[in-house]
Amino acid sequence: MKFLSKNILQDSDLLKEIFLSLSKYSENEIILTDEKFNLIFHNTKHSIKNKKNLNDFINDFLNINIKKHLDNFKISDKKHLLIKMIYTQQDYNQKIPINLHICKILNSHKIIKAYIIILQDITQEIKNHIQKETFIDIISHDLKNPIRANIQILELILKEKFGKLENSLKMILDELLNSCSFINYMTDNLLIKYKNELNLYELKKEKYSIVKLVKDKCNDLMSLLDRKHQTIEFTVEGNIKDIIIDKNEIGKVINNLIINASEQSSENSKIKIYISNSKKSINVSFIDFGKHKPQEKLHEIFDEFLTCSNKFRKVGYSLELYNCKKIIEAHNGVITAENVADRGTSITFSLPVA
Repeated sequence: MKFLSKNILQDSDLLKEIFLSLSKYSENEIILTDEKFNLIFHNTKHSIKNKKNLNDFINDFLNINIKKHLDNFKISDKKHLLIKMIYTQQDYNQKIPINLHICKILNSHKIIKAYIIILQDITQEIKNHIQKETFIDIISHDLKNPIRANIQILELILKEKFGKLENSLKMILDELLNSCSFINYMTDNLLIKYKNELNLYELKKEKYSIVKLVKDKCNDLMSLLDRKHQTIEFTVEGNIKDIIIDKNEIGKVINNLIINASEQSSENSKIKIYISNSKKSINVSFIDFGKHKPQEKLHEIFDEFLTCSNKFRKVGYSLELYNCKKIIEAHNGVITAENVADRGTSITFSLPVA
């Protein structure tokens, strides 16, 4: 941080006015010191009587001596220092997690003239993190297990394993299966999203055939495609070697892209899948026969929560494609979209062969 005026630090009244104006709108505790960490101003609710130095205040406030950290920071090239601490509120015997931010204020010659210190209570941030982890556990176990059971039972009934069904009942059960499959699909995508946000996302890579993986996912989704009387044209160009991937995560990408192509295409249409290779990558393209996207919007289709569609009040090609991008990038690959002449949209992901 730099002051525009060389003499601003010498104008005590102006400096105090600036500081108090900033701190008035902040819930954080803010301290201003000179270049030797001597206290100048503060908005802390904690008493700092008889405390003239930042280290003395912190030592009294948090019962931690940070002099060594301050001395090392002062001579380093870093402009910002973050120290995570726990403050124990003696009156209530309550422990409060604190982020201590220390920022250098430099003049035009890059000489340290002051420091701004921010004490940030991160209790709510930690609570939010725990709530998200709990949410993931609920989705993973309490929600997904009964959904999978319902899908399996409905599939057996529709295959007439328990007796012949009338067409009207078949239509009802088929729609119910479709709804359950959609819920299962969306919970998978919510899990991917929140695991990414909480850094709980771990890849378990192994050598695997991308051709086999695509074929398996096509077979898994045939019942979905049959509902719209859609078919898949599958083309493999060249000798496609096995690559190092997390087959479960890349399988989710393939699953999402087939479903996306199906949703964007009309009934009785054909979805095309091309697999090809180059010296450095293997490329997999999914081409639908829907409407062209506006050219300026193509790069946005991987954004989170982009558009909404009416069916199931679902987020359209947003969360699914957003997760596809995250998974492909975690594999050091890229994913792109482009309009195809006389067809719809082609979404292609490329994965490195090495």
